[in-house]
Amino acid sequence: MPTAVVAPTAFPAELNFISPALKEKPYYYRTPPPGKPASNIVIESQNVPITDLRTLPEHERKEFTLDTTGFQVVEHVSAEKDFSDETAITSSYYKETEELLKSVTGASRVFIFDHTLRRRRAGEPETPENRGPGLRAHVDQTPKAGAARVFYHLKEEAERLSKGRVQIINVWRPIRPVVAAPLAYGDYRTFDEKDLVASDLIYPDRVGETYGIRYNAAQKWYYLKDQTPGEVVLLKCYESEVKEGRALLTPHSAFVADPDAPPRQSIEIRALVFYEQ
Repeated sequence: MPTAVVAPTAFPAELNFISPALKEKPYYYRTPPPGKPASNIVIESQNVPITDLRTLPEHERKEFTLDTTGFQVVEHVSAEKDFSDETAITSSYYKETEELLKSVTGASRVFIFDHTLRRRRAGEPETPENRGPGLRAHVDQTPKAGAARVFYHLKEEAERLSKGRVQIINVWRPIRPVVAAPLAYGDYRTFDEKDLVASDLIYPDRVGETYGIRYNAAQKWYYLKDQTPGEVVLLKCYESEVKEGRALLTPHSAFVADPDAPPRQSIEIRALVFYEQ
């Protein structure tokens, strides 16, 4: 008897994009100066079908890799469970993540430059120390900002390392199973260059650059329903080696799936990944 074919399931969710009405370069202050607005970004919300990867056939799921779609789901159980000890995160968990990235990518070197914990409690305001899900479609770095990260963090070695292939990969892990606000990620192959809007990210001591995302009906978005701490999503944010058919980045955004569920808890690691000759 033939096996029943299960149709892929899509969750109809609202994603927030940069409005085409915004004509100036978008900006966002990490810490707004007194009397300055935090941002000039104008949001356009769109209802988008977000496909649950669990409902795709296995052979289709295998196509979603860092180099084809820009994102990849890997199974990896961490020794760290609560992520409440900053020292344990920056020592043990950083080391785990370095080894994971080397194993998946074949990279020769990994340098983790920061991490973000998101565990804002319900009803509390958003602050740099008390962060909730990022509810706007974006990419963490533009190519300009990705290349600059090498020089910012690895000054003496930067020129040599930049001669080889360099990536920035965001390693996104739930701390508890995700129900309230999952992470959606876009298939790079379905995005157009005009969908990417360079935006200034203004720190107190420097200016970085991210991509905001304009809506395009051709875009395809995915997520992992009820993602567990043992399921990690790798998101490519920068790729120095441009090749035909290779994904260069991954637009991503949180979305509200169940507003009554406990607030999402997650950690993301951002790492420079090197393939030295």
